[in-house]
Amino acid sequence: MSDIDIQGCPAPQNITFVQRLQPLVGRTVTVFQPGIPLTKTTGKLSHVTADSFRVGTNEVDFNTSFFIVTNERVITTKPYDLTASAEDIGSLHGKLIRVGRNFVEFVKIPGRDVPTIFPLNLFTEVICEREHEE
Repeated sequence: MSDIDIQGCPAPQNITFVQRLQPLVGRTVTVFQPGIPLTKTTGKLSHVTADSFRVGTNEVDFNTSFFIVTNERVITTKPYDLTASAEDIGSLHGKLIRVGRNFVEFVKIPGRDVPTIFPLNLFTEVICEREHEE
C-alpha cells in the first residue's frame, strides 16, 4: 500500500474496496475503463474476490485503471473537494463521501448525485482540498 498516492484527505475509515463492493453484489453498476472514449460497461456486479470483480460478463482486475459508478443516492458528503486521476483515464473532480483503506468514494461534479468508487492503486492519484468556509 505504500505506493498509493493520496494527499490532503481525512484519515481513512476501516473499510476495504472489497468490503465496499460486497453490499452492491447483484445490483446494477457501471464500470469505466481506459479507452477512447472511455469503455463503459453497465451490468450486475458479481464475483467480487480479493483481486477482481465482474460487471455483467466483464472481469475487472483491481490493479488496473477503472472507476465504478453506483445507482445509490448520496446522503452526505464531507467538506472536501477531490481530484482523482488514473492512468489512461484522466482526472475526475467531486465532493468527498469517504476515504477507505484502498479506495475513495465521491460524487462527481458535474454529474448525478450518485457515488463514484475509485480504487487507490499504483495507477491512481488522489488529492483532497478542504472546502473554504465563507
